[in-house]
Amino acid sequence: MKAIAVCTLAVAAALSTPVVAAAEDGPWMVRVRALYMDVRNGNSPDVDLEAENKLFPEFDISYFFTKNIAAELVLTYPQKHDIELGGTDIGSIKHLPPTLLLQYHFNPEGQFRPYVGAGINYTHFSSVDIDVPGVDIDRNSVGVALQIGADYKLG
Repeated sequence: MKAIAVCTLAVAAALSTPVVAAAEDGPWMVRVRALYMDVRNGNSPDVDLEAENKLFPEFDISYFFTKNIAAELVLTYPQKHDIELGGTDIGSIKHLPPTLLLQYHFNPEGQFRPYVGAGINYTHFSSVDIDVPGVDIDRNSVGVALQIGADYKLG
């Protein structure tokens, strides 16, 4: 819950900051795109536990402080992952991974607009259904989020 509070305060602070130089078409941008989640299987060499990597849709809102600098909030619906232990299916979990990023846009005036971002991800795990006695999943996780992308202006 602390991570949600921090993310909420960061977004509120970002939105209350006056715009120094708004993006060409206004300070707000809304996107729908695909997100690839790499769950970093193999983090524990002692246990052969794997969760599937996943590609899923996401919705995000960006606010431009200047033409080059923006804050982005990435949102999606809860994602389900199947879990395997030693190649055997042992259950599944659902998670909700909102992410807040600070971005730098390299070519804000161009038709092709590459950017990079860095920020924080808070993930809440729910619907934990693991068929192994004694396995306990931490319900909350906070981590670093990195981003590389490009926008292409159609009109």
